[in-house]
Amino acid sequence: MIIIVVIGICVVLPLMVIWLINKRKNHEIDKKTEILMALLEKNPDLDPVDVMNKLNMSQETNNKTLKQKLLENLYGGLMMTLMGLVILVLHLMGMVSFGSKAIGLFCGGVIMAIGLAFLIYYFVSKRVLRNELEAEEKRIAEQKISE
Repeated sequence: MIIIVVIGICVVLPLMVIWLINKRKNHEIDKKTEILMALLEKNPDLDPVDVMNKLNMSQETNNKTLKQKLLENLYGGLMMTLMGLVILVLHLMGMVSFGSKAIGLFCGGVIMAIGLAFLIYYFVSKRVLRNELEAEEKRIAEQKISE
């Protein structure tokens, strides 16, 4: 019974997440294509490149900045690390039971390892993307000044 749960969580769940993400992206592309085709049918003299640029620009305004994405990774890493640590401590103290000692240690360790991976990703990305972060901050400051 436990092997079915492990396979479900470790194999099926990630595959479903990837499938849903790809389905959402394909849906967005299909919607953009549908809008473009409708515009071109009504106004054949429109330039498709200009229309696509305008469609892409409207979507870019909803995107998060690089700094916000990195901070989300920091937040996720801290939360996962703390959750894994709490599970490990509570399991070792005997306050929470997962059936056997090995399962509790495994669950807490995996969650903590995922959190540590997010933290490592945050700090490495922050160092590697230092120039891009500074350029983005300057661009945002210039946009605020021009408005």
